[in-house]
Amino acid sequence: MPTLEWIGKSKVINHHQEVPFRVLERKYSFDENGQHSEDNGSENMIIRGDNLEALKALLPRYEGRVKCIYIDPPYNTGNENWVYNDNVNDPKIKKWLGEVVGKEGEDLTRHDKWLCMMYPRLRLLQKLLASDGCLIVSISYHELNNLVLILRELFGTKQVVVVTVQTSGGKPSGGFNYVQEYLVFVVPNDFQANALDFCGGNSRTPFEGLTLSTFDKTQRPNQTYPIFVDRNGVFAGVGKSLQEQIDDGTYNGEKSDFPYDYSIAPEGTVAIWPVTSKGKECVWRQIPDRLQSDWEKGYIKITPNKNDKISNQYSIQYLPSGVIAKIESGELEVLGHEDGVPTLKFGDNQTVGGQVPTIWTEKAFFTVNGTQTLKDIFPETPKKFEYPKPVSLIKSVIQAVTEDGDVILDSFAGSGTTAHAVLELNQETDANRSFILVEMESYAETTTAERVKRVISGYKADKTEVLYDVEITAKNIAKGADFLKEAKNIAADAKGKYTSVKAPKMEDGQLRVVAVTKANDLIAGINGNFSFYDLGEQLLIGECLNEAVSADKIREYIWFMETKAPYTPADGGNTYYLGKHNDAGYYFYYEPQRVTVLDYAFLATITEKASSTIIYADRCSISEEKLSQMGIVFKKIPRDISRL
Repeated sequence: MPTLEWIGKSKVINHHQEVPFRVLERKYSFDENGQHSEDNGSENMIIRGDNLEALKALLPRYEGRVKCIYIDPPYNTGNENWVYNDNVNDPKIKKWLGEVVGKEGEDLTRHDKWLCMMYPRLRLLQKLLASDGCLIVSISYHELNNLVLILRELFGTKQVVVVTVQTSGGKPSGGFNYVQEYLVFVVPNDFQANALDFCGGNSRTPFEGLTLSTFDKTQRPNQTYPIFVDRNGVFAGVGKSLQEQIDDGTYNGEKSDFPYDYSIAPEGTVAIWPVTSKGKECVWRQIPDRLQSDWEKGYIKITPNKNDKISNQYSIQYLPSGVIAKIESGELEVLGHEDGVPTLKFGDNQTVGGQVPTIWTEKAFFTVNGTQTLKDIFPETPKKFEYPKPVSLIKSVIQAVTEDGDVILDSFAGSGTTAHAVLELNQETDANRSFILVEMESYAETTTAERVKRVISGYKADKTEVLYDVEITAKNIAKGADFLKEAKNIAADAKGKYTSVKAPKMEDGQLRVVAVTKANDLIAGINGNFSFYDLGEQLLIGECLNEAVSADKIREYIWFMETKAPYTPADGGNTYYLGKHNDAGYYFYYEPQRVTVLDYAFLATITEKASSTIIYADRCSISEEKLSQMGIVFKKIPRDISRL
């Protein structure tokens, strides 16, 4: 198979093995209660630090577990001011450290530097990727060919497929008009994509279940309430929510003990509680006022329940925001109302296809949409990033390759679009995917994490409306003056109807008039949480354990290296006991300030039963023969602690 050679390749092939292992230090957690120091147990992580070291730190817990890796590395355009900083032990490469990578023709090693930066990161990403996982890389033409070659070298047993994405109306350069970037998919040979929203497909009902199974009554008491339906299947109102009953004193027990009481329904109605088809008590997706409003608009559908495993006599469905948008835009035809109720009837509602097209031309994927989203979230500093990816693009990537419960990793996190996309997709599909973001720049907390906080909590965003939008091409440019006059007239007519109307302006090859309505209401937050981490101390310094690292962190590392399983501290009085895995008991007999000895006195403290026992200690005073007879394996600290 052809391979790519470049300056420094031989020095970086194994550089990922030389990267020190650093522990992750949680700084704070964030959820619906805001930022706090307590560990909320979130599977979502934002890590501040060099992504090469962060990827190494993730290996013990996530090796072979990440279903989707999406990265948006530097494109090496010559305008990004990126710096090569990997500490590779080679004189030629050390000359590159700290220097901004130059433009084409000015820096003859610029592509070598990019490849040296990418290769060890791809090696670590390869280790983290699940066997049936997918790696997707955003890239421009500057490094596309180089990237494809090294991906084929590293992932020889997988498909490497280039997808072209139109990202703008055009960027003229050297006599060409660049309108596209690329997504390089690395997927299994038997890859089957999930349905994508923009690809078309089969007809299906637009209504979806109103239950939200990822939360319970202790977490969302204001979304825990009975819905009353009369004997004809017509919405008849709602009862008090758990939160309302707590507030007015009619319920003073524990939230977890609150009963879903079907006997409280008014005469002539039945109570419907938020219970999944499998009988799990959960919450409704909507608060009572929203439910009442949506019923009147025809957005709620009530049908007899055929599931005899639960007590609900009716099933209640709602229209997601995406469907409502299709109704408002006219994309989904409304035929009228169902007999006797306001519930809407619809024409053909197309679902999505099950194959990934290799050309994506949706205007929703234009970078201008990513820019606008950041302006909405950060109105105080709207120019945070030059070309942020739009949420819809990353959401489509994740939608194509993941399912409920999958882990998504982005080690070039930038403004945090990937986390935003995961949270939105989870909400839309009633799923629980988790994200891991890594960002080394100074804005990791002030932008990356702050964006995710605002998406979770909600934020005010001005409403932007495009009043005029005409593409200017070589064929119609002669009519440019007419287009401009028309645009100015539309802008003049719109004055006073909006907070502001901007003058006609060329953007991405389009002549546009944009109007802005200042926000009065908060955009609702999205269910979610995360914990923020910094890279901590090195676990090993030379051949010695770093005494600055807590014993708990070392125990966790050893457990992962031995079992490849998540670590949960064992119950009981033996502080050196790690736990049992595959009927083997593990002990880490370690004290930073003294030498530990595996002897008969220590063995007398072991009460946990297992078929075999592995004990880490500084020394051992029992013969190998005797240990073997007792089914014990001695491992010397730190010599026998496995290196990543």
